[in-house]
Amino acid sequence: MPLSSQRLSATTRASLARGAVLYDAGLYWESHEAWEEAWLVEEGDPRVLLQGLIQVAAGFHKATVQGQPNGCVKLLSAGLDKLRRVPEDLLGGELAAFTAKVEAALLEALRWQAGEVAGVAKGSIPTLGPAFSKPP
Repeated sequence: MPLSSQRLSATTRASLARGAVLYDAGLYWESHEAWEEAWLVEEGDPRVLLQGLIQVAAGFHKATVQGQPNGCVKLLSAGLDKLRRVPEDLLGGELAAFTAKVEAALLEALRWQAGEVAGVAKGSIPTLGPAFSKPP
């Protein structure tokens, strides 16, 4: 199911699409920057969605580039808190599926933080997929 345009502006949908392509390519910081453009002007649920995605991307940047388990856990937790508050009708089932996968990655990050594993496995980092990366 493609992104709902019901409550997202064309500019925000374009930002989501651009950021999703970067995110799915493993360019987490760059996706963060793409989403931040829209976050700066959005309000309400779209702003919460964007902030959640930004924090999740930053968390995976901490995991894959900076090797910082504490920062990874903190940012994934904060991002999940926001993504869970976004109404389902804003993006349909895609967001719920992504959120569940981020929750699983957070569990792995917590194990990393506790010294039980060496890091978050690349295969544990969820992608957003084509529904997010379709332009408006």
